[in-house]
Amino acid sequence: MKVLSESVISSILKDLSLNELKAYQQTLVNSLLEFQNDHSIIPPRIVTQTSAGATHLFMASTGETVGMKALTGSKAGFKGVTAIVDKYDGYPIGILNAATLTAFRTALCSTLGLVKTFPPESTTGSLGDLICFGVGDQGLWHVRLALALYPGKFENVFIVNRSIDKADKIIKDHFNVEFPNVNFQVLPGEDSTSIKNSFVNVSVAFTCVPSTKPTIVKSYIDSNVRDKIYIGAIGSYKPHMIEVDGELTKEYILKNGGKVIVDSVEHCMDEAGEFLQTGIKAESLIEVAELFAEKPKPEAVKQAEYMETNKVVFSKLVGLCIMDMSVGAHVLRESELKGLGVEIDDF
Repeated sequence: MKVLSESVISSILKDLSLNELKAYQQTLVNSLLEFQNDHSIIPPRIVTQTSAGATHLFMASTGETVGMKALTGSKAGFKGVTAIVDKYDGYPIGILNAATLTAFRTALCSTLGLVKTFPPESTTGSLGDLICFGVGDQGLWHVRLALALYPGKFENVFIVNRSIDKADKIIKDHFNVEFPNVNFQVLPGEDSTSIKNSFVNVSVAFTCVPSTKPTIVKSYIDSNVRDKIYIGAIGSYKPHMIEVDGELTKEYILKNGGKVIVDSVEHCMDEAGEFLQTGIKAESLIEVAELFAEKPKPEAVKQAEYMETNKVVFSKLVGLCIMDMSVGAHVLRESELKGLGVEIDDF
């Protein structure tokens, strides 16, 4: 059994080449297609909250890679463990720190809708600006992967956060080091006027905060001059949370015959405030795996046509354990090749 610490996982995932990043995307696509064919491989998750205010999530997957994940969300962010076992006899194969793995696999899934919106191989010229709400691990990896997929394509990257000091530190410690030629700017989370003004030339918007009111609203898109904008929302994971304005979704997407891209229709209809609070029904959602099917269904063909001709593409993810299993197994394979991690022979 291999045990991978947070630092080891970070060292494996940081500074991926474009081909390595595409390999991780394909691994994730394969697992989501597996889930698409059989939703029973992901049992219902268990969510509990302690008196201390922490939320505990317990998730399992019985697909090609079998295992479970225990995650705790608190003021310190999300921390936990991912365990992968042999699918035949249950012997532990790997134990992985879940913090970076969770952030990476979520950002990776967000990039699946992104590359369908802006195919990297055919995207020429500037993509304008990128904006990201939140500077936790999720925000860090969303920005990192977008800039890696589209090198030199973004003119400005706006980071929106309540704490200016924290955002400045993330830029100084990470973004300026990794992307020295990109212009990063911080916007206060409460300054809606500056945020709206910054949306004018945005083509990619990520929101990664557990907000109870929309962080991206219709008026921001009304003022946007880009032909197309991709919105990826991953921060809200409970029914009372919401990041994207329902009016925006209905006016820009549903009225034009489009659907919202999700990881799981069932899970999103149970957990996502973007739909539960706005009356948006399951028939208005499409699972991202359908966009990658070898023989796409008619609704996937229609969605692809919508994405080519309409302005707004919206992806909403609540997270699936099969993502952790497939990406975690890929990380384990990489750790073997690199000779990283701690091997435990007698467990």
